Amino acid sequence: MTVDLMTADAETFRQYVGEIFTVASTMGPIDLTLDNIKLFEGSTVRDSEVVVDGMILPPRKAFALTFVGPLDPVLQSGLASVDNPRTGTLTLFISPFRRDRDCMLYESVFN
Repeated sequence: MTVDLMTADAETFRQYVGEIFTVASTMGPIDLTLDNIKLFEGSTVRDSEVVVDGMILPPRKAFALTFVGPLDPVLQSGLASVDNPRTGTLTLFISPFRRDRDCMLYESVFN
C-alpha cells in the first residue's frame, strides 16, 4: 500500500506506529521508528476542503508524526526520502526536535 500524502490524515498513519522507516541520507540509511502521532485538536488549518490543481482535498486536522532514531548520526531538518515496506517511499520534511539520553526525536508535521 502506498500512502497518498495529499489525502493522508492522522488515522492513515496509526497502523504504522511501532514500525521502522528507513531514511536515505548522505551518511547512509538511518532507521527511525514511528513512535507517536499528535493531532492538533485546536487547529483550523484545512478544516474545509481545498482544491489544488483541480484536485479536491478533503478536510483534515493538522497532525505530526514523531519518530525515534539513534543519537548518532543526526539528520538535519529538510526533505527526506523515507521508506517502509507497507507505505512505500514517502518524501517527508523531517526535523530533529529533542535529544534524549538514548535517542533523537524527529517530527514531520502535516497541515
